[in-house]
Amino acid sequence: MDPTTDALSLLLRALKEHPRGMSVSDLAAAVGINRNTVSRYLDVLLVSGQVEMETYGKAKVFYLSQRVPIAAMLNFSSDLVLVLDRDRRIVQANDAVCSFAGRERDDIIGNSIEASPLAAFDHPLIRSRITDALNGREVTEELRFLRQDEELFFRIKFLPTVFNDGAPGVTIILEEITEGRRAEEALRESELLFRSLVENISDLILNVDEACTFTYVSPKSREILGYAPEEMLRKTPCDFMAPEKAEPVREQFSALLAEPRPRVLFEWTMLHRDGSPVVLEVSGTPVYDVIGDFTGYRMVCRDVTERTRAAKRVAQWKSFLYSVVNNIPSMVFVREVEENTFVFSNKAAETFLGMTQEEMAGKRAAEIFPPEMATFFADGDRELVERAAALEKEIRTEGGRTLSMKKIPIFSSRGMLKYMLGIAEDVTDRAAAEILLIAERDRAQGYLEAAGVMIAVIGADGTIDLVNRKASETLGYAEGDLAGKNWFATVVPERLRDRLAQNFNRLVACGVEPPPFEESPVVTRDGRERPILWHNALLRDADGNVVAMVSSGEEVAE
Repeated sequence: MDPTTDALSLLLRALKEHPRGMSVSDLAAAVGINRNTVSRYLDVLLVSGQVEMETYGKAKVFYLSQRVPIAAMLNFSSDLVLVLDRDRRIVQANDAVCSFAGRERDDIIGNSIEASPLAAFDHPLIRSRITDALNGREVTEELRFLRQDEELFFRIKFLPTVFNDGAPGVTIILEEITEGRRAEEALRESELLFRSLVENISDLILNVDEACTFTYVSPKSREILGYAPEEMLRKTPCDFMAPEKAEPVREQFSALLAEPRPRVLFEWTMLHRDGSPVVLEVSGTPVYDVIGDFTGYRMVCRDVTERTRAAKRVAQWKSFLYSVVNNIPSMVFVREVEENTFVFSNKAAETFLGMTQEEMAGKRAAEIFPPEMATFFADGDRELVERAAALEKEIRTEGGRTLSMKKIPIFSSRGMLKYMLGIAEDVTDRAAAEILLIAERDRAQGYLEAAGVMIAVIGADGTIDLVNRKASETLGYAEGDLAGKNWFATVVPERLRDRLAQNFNRLVACGVEPPPFEESPVVTRDGRERPILWHNALLRDADGNVVAMVSSGEEVAE
């Protein structure tokens, strides 16, 4: 086993056994690892969201996180989400990715992009941006993608990621923006956003004497604080701090100098030469001379400014996701598999069940849900794990409501089934609306087929979206043969083709209504021309853009 993963598991186990929290010293003693190493591992767990920290005075107390892992929420997103490791292998793909590729998750996970069903995305630009993200830079790109005869556009975000073992990775989020790009034809260039998240900077070493003045400053001061070492010598740390930050440090140093203590850990906020704050994580060790007299402290300072900002951003993002999940209209439940009790439910679940989150916490399915829901959420865990995919089912409650149910397994970092995520959506009204829509569509289709005139719907790009039976018969085609073909290349006589196509394009671009009646011949499948009197009208979307032209026509008697 990886020593890092093993150590993280030991820390998580110790915190689980002490729900009231543990300090760094307590954890170091419990797992038999030195404080500095424990502190580094705790940083990883904090950023990954597996633990939370509270400060009591000078002490930091760590707890197991009570929130659902962010990875469990990926399948809520309609965006395509991939997670790659440092070797560019796909280690995670959400439902949207599987649906887009038309493959099972097992066919995608473990492959590099170029060897996976997503090989179409193996593009030099994407490879370059993956490298950027592995180097710590967040990047957003827009990419055009040709899929058969369809042109798609994606906004792709490349986010630096850190796994539980500290290894780097990349999270790729593909948001389809095809409709937006089609509506904004003038937008053709990609937008790039670069931002540095974490800088790998060596530690700054500082020695202070009993008067709290610097006796040694390492050369890294130039990079971290903007000062040369000689500019800081014989000055105190407080000389490089804002007044409100300096006073607590003076008091802290007074106590440390009066009673030297080994391996003290604290945080300083110093000012860079340009006036910007620099957050330093400082580890102090007493220094003694050859005869054992205390002479001061040696401070090892790590610049954690970016990490602090990143931690705040992660906390804000987690809070945002929690807010989103808590307020979406679908009901969300999380059941802990080991205890078989529910640990989370959102507001929609509260409203549907008439119980608060606190009342549902710690209860089993039969104590919360109607019988049909309880059976779905409580049973079938083994089947769900073997399927390696979400289990979906539609049920009807005794009250006549129709619910669309989904159950998703959530695994721990050790690959063990830990949580079961349940999603329920009341689709009663939607199901009724779909039935009504089908009936209306069938009725409208009947009207078209019963009409005694030719009817054609021509898209803004000139392709035939729909023709009725009368039009197909008049033109000599079987039903369905004309759909998707270009109207002007197929139906318009060659001598009129260019002029009528140009007129049509001007109508679409300018949005000017065509003449109410126009006589124009058509060419039948066997090459004969037939004069038709057309009545044309433009179809527009909600924004007023022309999306098609509807034409109805009757043959003119010669």
